[in-house]
Amino acid sequence: MWIVISTDGCTYCTKAKELLRKHGLPFTEYNMTSSSSRWILTLLNLAQLKTVPQVFNMKGTHVGGYTELKEYLDG
Repeated sequence: MWIVISTDGCTYCTKAKELLRKHGLPFTEYNMTSSSSRWILTLLNLAQLKTVPQVFNMKGTHVGGYTELKEYLDG
């Protein structure tokens, strides 16, 4: 299962999720504006990741944001 960390109103978050759907890849989304997913913000800060989306592949490896995801899947 892929992981997408997102927030509301984020165009690149929407694009990343659409790209994963297009490739038929299942994912779980953690939206930082949801009260149940706020703990993700702590992890992002510890990892010094300041932007969203943040995407992790099925092995748990950090892929990056939308641009890196596109390169990863198209390459």
